[in-house]
Amino acid sequence: MQIDVKAIFESFVSGLTYLPKTLILILVPLSIGLVVGTLIALVRIYKVPVLSQFFAVFIPVYQGVPIVVALMVYNLIYLMKTNDVLKFFGSSKTIADIDSIYVGLFALSLMMICSISEVMRGALLSINKGQYEASYSVGMTKPQTLRKIILPQVISIAIPALINTTVGLIKSTSIVYAIGIAEILSGALVPSSRKYTFFEGYLAAAIIYWILTILIELLYSYLEKRTSIFKTGKTENKKLWSLKCWRSNTSEKASAEMKS
Repeated sequence: MQIDVKAIFESFVSGLTYLPKTLILILVPLSIGLVVGTLIALVRIYKVPVLSQFFAVFIPVYQGVPIVVALMVYNLIYLMKTNDVLKFFGSSKTIADIDSIYVGLFALSLMMICSISEVMRGALLSINKGQYEASYSVGMTKPQTLRKIILPQVISIAIPALINTTVGLIKSTSIVYAIGIAEILSGALVPSSRKYTFFEGYLAAAIIYWILTILIELLYSYLEKRTSIFKTGKTENKKLWSLKCWRSNTSEKASAEMKS
């Protein structure tokens, strides 16, 4: 079998035209997952009544559902119920006026919320409880302890797992092709459908995903180096960071007293 290099190039260029939509499918779920997933992790760590029990059941159950199945279910609900919901709220719009990308964003966001919540919960559990007690002993409140002592370390600890989660998200964006959302994979196959060079089209899409994955890993590696000062194992860095937080907390207290 001969590989048509020209067809690969054409499919590669065609796939790149759909890169902006793919980036939306990556960045929006990732952002939502980081914020909501971290909040859920904190809810479970601090054992907030009702919510912690709910998420303790919901997250393992939802993670057991394949993303393709979830996407198809959401798409069927979207197709069957959107017009009824719009009519109920008195809107003149129909399902034809709404981009189906929102279905993909919803499915991918839920996937990332569940995945990242487990990543962040594991990172939070790895922090020694003595650090909480030490922070409280110097007069820090719980929010101050989280913001200045715990979360900086959690970010550094969670980055390796977040790399795998984000790479998984990049690959999962290709499944929205199943519900008619145009992204890199469907874009790369446009020239292939005219010339029947499907092998070259899939190869071109794979190259684009590979480049995206490499860029994401480089970005996370940079962040990991920048946040290495917060790692628990770095004794000197720990001392410097703790001293800095103590001084910051002391200055905040002094300012509050002066104002009062």
